[in-house]
Amino acid sequence: MIRHLLIAGLVIGLSACGSSPKTHFYTLSTSHLSDVHVEHSAAGVRIGVWRAKIPALLDRAEIVTRSGTHTVELADFHKWADRLDYNVSRLIANELSKRLQTDNVMISPWSSYANNDYQVKLNIDRFDGELGGEIVFRGSWSLLSGDGSKELVREVFTYKAQADGITYSDMIAALSKLTVQLAENIANNIAAR
Repeated sequence: MIRHLLIAGLVIGLSACGSSPKTHFYTLSTSHLSDVHVEHSAAGVRIGVWRAKIPALLDRAEIVTRSGTHTVELADFHKWADRLDYNVSRLIANELSKRLQTDNVMISPWSSYANNDYQVKLNIDRFDGELGGEIVFRGSWSLLSGDGSKELVREVFTYKAQADGITYSDMIAALSKLTVQLAENIANNIAAR
């Protein structure tokens, strides 16, 4: 009997010592930026935003950070709450909707009956940085005709920011700001047409 009690006590003691740190989940957001309410129009410009193409290094739940020129780290307990390609595309679409005052911005896949005025494609090379250091968003984007048959604009971009602190939240806030900068550039190109 004492042997059974000793084994049960050992199992309970080991399970209490073996708990792992809490996993934190993140999403891109403009909630940290000053947000003004804008009236949208159902008759506004119609835009289809393709899901961002991202490299295999970033196509994972773990948040990727740089710790040197040739070194990356995958955060075991700091992860994206949603797929990164959708996360970026959703923030771009929300910003385009706000800046162009339209409710007609869709993320792929959209209905075959959708009659877009423009399509936006985004290819990401880098979307990472150093905790407490430089954060980089680099890639290219294209503005296509409504049916996607003609490329109207193509730009290569690099946006950089210094993180406001050393946490993952600070890094995600910086990546959100850089994504908003890209959306503003895209919106300005559409508005100028």
